[in-house]
Amino acid sequence: MSFIQQYLNETYGNKADPIYEMPLIQYLVKKTGSVKASSKARGSFANLYALYVLIEDYVNKDFLENKKYAAYEGMMFSDAFKRQRELPFGEKLQNHALNSRCNDEFRKFFPSLGEVPITRNLITKRYWINEKLLRKGNVNIAKDVVAIIDRYVELKLENFNTFFDACVQHKDNFQQDPVASHDFIVGLLNPMVDARIFEIVSFCLTKYFHDGDTMFIGKTTDELEEIPVTLYKTGRTNANDGGVDFIMKPLGRIYQVTEVLDFKKYFLDIAKLNYFPVTFVVKTEMMPTEAMERIIEQANELYPDETVRVKYTACFEEIITIPTLKHYLETIMKDNKLGNLLDELVMQCKVEYNLD
Repeated sequence: MSFIQQYLNETYGNKADPIYEMPLIQYLVKKTGSVKASSKARGSFANLYALYVLIEDYVNKDFLENKKYAAYEGMMFSDAFKRQRELPFGEKLQNHALNSRCNDEFRKFFPSLGEVPITRNLITKRYWINEKLLRKGNVNIAKDVVAIIDRYVELKLENFNTFFDACVQHKDNFQQDPVASHDFIVGLLNPMVDARIFEIVSFCLTKYFHDGDTMFIGKTTDELEEIPVTLYKTGRTNANDGGVDFIMKPLGRIYQVTEVLDFKKYFLDIAKLNYFPVTFVVKTEMMPTEAMERIIEQANELYPDETVRVKYTACFEEIITIPTLKHYLETIMKDNKLGNLLDELVMQCKVEYNLD
């Protein structure tokens, strides 16, 4: 039994089933599925928090009782945005969920319903929850939605603490059992892993795969200086990084981590960087050549003009996928740099999750 079903059974008893089938509850069921998976499973916070802050506002202003929500001036965007960033895992969330992504996803899940959960006024920058989705007969599930999301966050925090404790344990004990630490890293390289964790792990692997590489740079051949190649992470996951997740000095090589094989996303990132070459790290089990073929196939369908396609595809410096990252790990193991990798992993987790 899911934690949502358990909560509804405890709250509504034998009347829980029709509440469970309400579209907004079913949306929560779909968005909280990762809590049943491993501690590394991807969490869904942005869209949930967009709902949370608006429903919390609805409850706090006592619209459960006074039933005058239709006349409410709406929650200010700045207040909603600030509140979602105060919530656990919400420090770096952007405005996309409030403005469109939550509604778009809800519409995808319930295409025939004809309702979306969030309404807004672009001029006044005010936001409302769709009260129709909160009511079923005499029942209003506003407090239930808040309680369910609160419980989901608690469970995800518990899971993350389990994951972080495992990172520290492997960091402290890898010399006694390097095979277990190797397998732990491999377990983080799968398409279902949390986006933050995948970005951190891919950064650590890429950094230490290139650790020890050097370049010779100078104004003249007589002034050449050997410079170490170093990879830097530009910010947290979901940060407003302008399309740059990692950058490699002194090459100036740019890396962007992504979960999708939608070529529009790649082309948008390339355009944002004014057609500067980008290395894409993709969370897929495909080989890099297969991933690139898939992207080109999609581009061919939309852009019959070859000059446009060539302009974009020329900016793919490299595609790195999960098999590439696994190869990096094997090289790091052979170079006896597993300890460095685990140290970096723990440090980056501390930064990402505000533990440092």
